[in-house]
Amino acid sequence: MNQRGNGALGTIFIIALLVVVMGFGWHAYKGHALPANAVAGNIITADQARTQSAPVIPSPVTHIPTPAAVKGIYISGWSAGTPSSMVHINTLLDGGTLNSVVIDIKDATGRLSYEPLDPTLLASGVGTKRIAHLATLIQSLHAKHIYVIGRIEVFQDQYYPTLRPKDALQDIKTGGPWKDPKGLEYLQANNPDVWHYTERIAEDAYAQGFDEINLDYVRFPSDGKLKDIDESTFTQNKEDTIATFFTDVDATLRQKDHIPLSADIFGLTLSATDDMGIGQKLELIAPHVDYVCPMIYPSHFAPGSYKYKNPADHPYDVIHHSLTDGIAKLSVITIPAAKLRPWLQDFNLGAVYTATMVQDQITATNDVGLDSWLMWDASNKYTSSVYK
Repeated sequence: MNQRGNGALGTIFIIALLVVVMGFGWHAYKGHALPANAVAGNIITADQARTQSAPVIPSPVTHIPTPAAVKGIYISGWSAGTPSSMVHINTLLDGGTLNSVVIDIKDATGRLSYEPLDPTLLASGVGTKRIAHLATLIQSLHAKHIYVIGRIEVFQDQYYPTLRPKDALQDIKTGGPWKDPKGLEYLQANNPDVWHYTERIAEDAYAQGFDEINLDYVRFPSDGKLKDIDESTFTQNKEDTIATFFTDVDATLRQKDHIPLSADIFGLTLSATDDMGIGQKLELIAPHVDYVCPMIYPSHFAPGSYKYKNPADHPYDVIHHSLTDGIAKLSVITIPAAKLRPWLQDFNLGAVYTATMVQDQITATNDVGLDSWLMWDASNKYTSSVYK
C-alpha cells in the first residue's frame, strides 16, 4: 500500500467542495487523517486547485456480491488505464470462465493508479492518472458482471516515506530508510499511522466502486541486509506484529465498513511450520480476512521443494501438495477450506508454461475441493485458451 488560499475565493472554493462531497453521500471515513506533517508540504492551495482537473465524483456506486467461485486474473494499473491493453483482457472476459479481475490500487511505487476522492489523500499527491476514468472502467466491468478486486501493496512503498521518512523501516548503519537489494523501501508494520493510511486508501477505493480489497506485501522484507533493520521500536515478534495489523484492518474494513477483504501470503507458508522470518502465519491471518490468497506459483518454490528438483515442471503436484497442507492447517483452527483462494501461474519462469500446465494448476485446485482461484501474469498477456 502522503498553504491555504487567500481571500474569499479560497473560502468559497472550500465550502463548495464540502457541499459537493456531502451532497453525493460521501463515504463515512473513520476519522484517521494522515499525520499533519505528512500532508503539510503537499496540500495545494485553492488557487492551484482551480487550475487542476478535479476527480469526478461518481453517482452512488453499486457493488457486485462476491461470486461463489471466484475465477480471476490480475491487471496492472497501467494496463487497466490503457485502452489498447484492455482489448485483449476484454476478449478474455467476454463469454469465458472468468468472472473477476484484480486491479492495482497501489503498487510498489507507493502511488495509486488513479486520483483518490478523499481530500486528504488527494492533497498528499499519492494519486496518478494511470487510470484516468476509474468510474467508467469499473462500470464497464460491472456491466459484464465482473467482480472487481483492488490490490494494495501495503508495506512495500516508495512514496509514503517521502512524506514521513521515519515511518519506514530504518537502517541502523545509515540512519535513513532501509532498502532491499532493489532499492525498495518498506513501511513499519507496527505503526498505527501506516495502518490507518492503508485503511483510508481502501475505504476510498471501495467508495469509488471496487468490490473487494486485496492486501499484498503484508510482511517484513525477505531479501537484503536484514540485520541492518532497526527493530528497536518493535514490541512484538514478527508474526504477532502482522497479526495485530490484520486485527486492526479487520475491525475497520470488515466489521465497521463491511468491505470484503482478502490477503496475499507466500505460497510456502501453507507448508512451513514457522513465519518464514517475514511474519506470515496462515493460522494468525485467516481469522481476520474473508479470503487468504497464497501465491503458490510452482516456479517460486526452491529446488527440492516437495522432493522435486525443479518444482516448476510439476504444476499439478506442487499446487495439490501445497493446498492440501494449507487445508490441514485451517482444519485445526476450524476454518473452512473455502477461505483459500490461491494465486496460480500463467507466465514462463522455471519452465515454459503451456496451456496444459496452466490448466493443471486449476485442476489441482479443484481436486482438493476448492473452486476459486486467481491467475497471475505481470505482463497481463495470459493464455487465452485456458479461459474459454
